[in-house]
Amino acid sequence: MTTGPILDPRVLGRAETAHRALLDAVLGEAGASHQQWIALNISTLSPNELDRDRLVARLAIATKTDRHSASAVVGELLAAGLLAILPGGGCPVRATALGLELQSRIRGVFDEAIARLYLGIPQEDLTVTSRTLVEMTARIDAELLERPPARRNGWRVPPAAPGAAV
Repeated sequence: MTTGPILDPRVLGRAETAHRALLDAVLGEAGASHQQWIALNISTLSPNELDRDRLVARLAIATKTDRHSASAVVGELLAAGLLAILPGGGCPVRATALGLELQSRIRGVFDEAIARLYLGIPQEDLTVTSRTLVEMTARIDAELLERPPARRNGWRVPPAAPGAAV
């Protein structure tokens, strides 16, 4: 017998919003944006070296934004000395010591808060939830790829008919 709320977009959205608000608070304390955080993670956690174009492409996919916006974020991190373009073939982009320190500090604060907040939730429940969310994310990502580009960028409000009250 099922007890408690059923997983649906409302429950999922509230949980994501709560997690994101906590992460944004931690990022704000560190002076970083959410997109900068994701770019730092991509650059440090990727098993292969990434050049700037590949980092921008992966950031655009991860944040579901356009390449221009993602490129601006990478530019911000380069200008701040958190990322650097290394010499050599392919011009790989890597986090600097300063970028690694910032990432480690943010990760430590956020992970400590999450560990405290998840305390008491059975590991089996967390495992099932994780498996479900990974599957749902994959399905949603596949759905987004099937949508026309205009829909992928958000809903557009149709213009009001001439003479209609606004």
